[in-house]
Amino acid sequence: MLYLLGLSFSIVAGIMSIFLFYLGIKQDKKGKAFLIWAVLFLGASFGGLEWSFYLLGYNMFTFFVFPLMAYFVVWFAFIVWAFERIGERRIWIIFLIALIILTILAMNCMNCIQF
Repeated sequence: MLYLLGLSFSIVAGIMSIFLFYLGIKQDKKGKAFLIWAVLFLGASFGGLEWSFYLLGYNMFTFFVFPLMAYFVVWFAFIVWAFERIGERRIWIIFLIALIILTILAMNCMNCIQF
């Protein structure tokens, strides 16, 4: 039943992420801060989803490869578009580097999140 906690966490973080993306795109001056927080909440949502699948016994990076990777690519393309729209290329490149590092860690260390 612990996986339900992860799924609930993922849903709440995903809703917050969508709300913050909306605010970030709508506002011009404060948009950068909202977009950064939106990406962090989106990462928390994906992390909660990965943790839930791990608790159910699935490796998210091998079992659901195409649909989830396509989902991640579409979200990252949206992030790139949102930051390019406000002229902040450096921020999305930093997020890309962090995403690559976290993906490599997640693929090579499934037991790192074990309690």
